[in-house]
Amino acid sequence: MDDRYRVLLDREVRELLKVEPGDEVLAIPHSEGVLIASLKGRKFKTSLSGFKYREESHEASKYLSKKN
Repeated sequence: MDDRYRVLLDREVRELLKVEPGDEVLAIPHSEGVLIASLKGRKFKTSLSGFKYREESHEASKYLSKKN
């Protein structure tokens, strides 16, 4: 991760996901790390109608928003 919080994907991962510069990916926090999925060619505009996302309920959020 660089100082702007960008993540570099190894060639093997880029080829597996079939992603190129400028493509969007979805990073999903998981208890064992982060799952990455390519969004190339996918549309989600109506896939999750009625879905309510609450950031504070995600496991990773307790670490990201933790106040010292």
